[in-house]
Amino acid sequence: MLRLTRRSTLAALVALASAAAVMPGTARAADPVKLEIGYIPILAAAPLFILDNQGWAKDAGITLKLTRFESGPHAIQAMAAGQIDLLYAGVAPVLVARSKGADISVIANSAVEEMVVAGRGAFAKAVGTTPTAASFKKFAADAGRKAKIGTQPPGSVPDTVLKHWLYKVVKVDPADVELVPMGIEKTQQALLAGALDAATIREPTVTVTQQMDPNVVLLANGAQMFPDQPGTVVSARGEVLAKSPDAIKALVKAHVRAVDMIKSDPATAAKLVNNYLGKGLIEPATLEAAFKGPGSNFVADPHKVVPAVEAMMTYTKEIGSASETVPVAEAFDFRFYDAAVAK
Repeated sequence: MLRLTRRSTLAALVALASAAAVMPGTARAADPVKLEIGYIPILAAAPLFILDNQGWAKDAGITLKLTRFESGPHAIQAMAAGQIDLLYAGVAPVLVARSKGADISVIANSAVEEMVVAGRGAFAKAVGTTPTAASFKKFAADAGRKAKIGTQPPGSVPDTVLKHWLYKVVKVDPADVELVPMGIEKTQQALLAGALDAATIREPTVTVTQQMDPNVVLLANGAQMFPDQPGTVVSARGEVLAKSPDAIKALVKAHVRAVDMIKSDPATAAKLVNNYLGKGLIEPATLEAAFKGPGSNFVADPHKVVPAVEAMMTYTKEIGSASETVPVAEAFDFRFYDAAVAK
C-alpha cells in the first residue's frame, strides 16, 4: 500500500495545479479588466451612466471606475497623462491633443448638435431670437459694457462652436463681446444669477435653466451655431486599445445598446441616469424632457460625424486652438464600433 506523507501530498497538489495551468483547453476565469472612464456631467454622457447602472460592463468582465471632470480640455490632459483610460467628452480636445502627439483615438460617437446659446435679461431682449452684429453693438452701447457670454475653456467644443457662431455666422465684432470660460455647473449658476448675459449650455442644463427661469431663451440651436455640430465622443488611449481590445469592443457594444435605449425608451433612460446627473436632485421627468429637447440628438456611429469633425478641426486651427491640423480619419479607430455592430 502506497503511503503519502504530508510533504508528498502537497507536492503532488502543486504539480497538479501547475499542469492544469498549462494544459490546453483548461478553463480558467479571466481577471476583470479594469477601466477608468472620465466624463463631463452632461446628458451626452448618459450612455455611460446607463451601461454602468445596468451592469452591462460587469457582465462583460469589465470593472469600471467613473471620474468626473468639469471640462474637456482638463479631462484630455488627464488622459494624455495616463490618469484615465477612456473619456466621454467633446471631440475638439481629442483633436487638439492628437495635434500635440497624444496617442488618443475616437472609438464611438455619443451625441451631435448638443450646444445651444441661451440668453436672459436685457441682453436677450436686445438681441431677440435672431441676433445680429448690430444688435450686439447696440447692447454694448446702451449698457456701457460688452455682452458677457459664459463658455468652457479654449479648445473645448463649447468654446469652438460659440466662436464659430459669433464670428462666422452672426459676424459679431470681438470688441462687442466678452467670453468668460468656466466650468459647466458654474456656467448654469452664473446665467441664472444674472452674472452672465448668455451662455453655451447643453442638456440637461437647457431644460433645468428654463424650468427655473422661464425668461431664459434660446438664441441659437446647435445646427445654427455649427452645421452638423460635432459633440460628445468616446475616446481611448492607444495603450488601452492595444492591451484590452476585447473589453473595448464589449464596452462599445454596451454603449450602442444604451444609445438605442435612450431613443426607444427615454422615460426608462431618465430614471437610470437620475443618480448620475444632479446627484439625484434633478427629477426623472426633467431628464426625460431633456432627452426630448432641442439639444438631445444621440448618434453612436462615429462614421457619421467625420465630415463635420473635419470642418471643426479646420476651424480650431483658424482660431488658434490647435497649432496644426491632423488627418481626422487617423483620429478615429472604427474597428471597435464596426465589430460591436457586426458591420
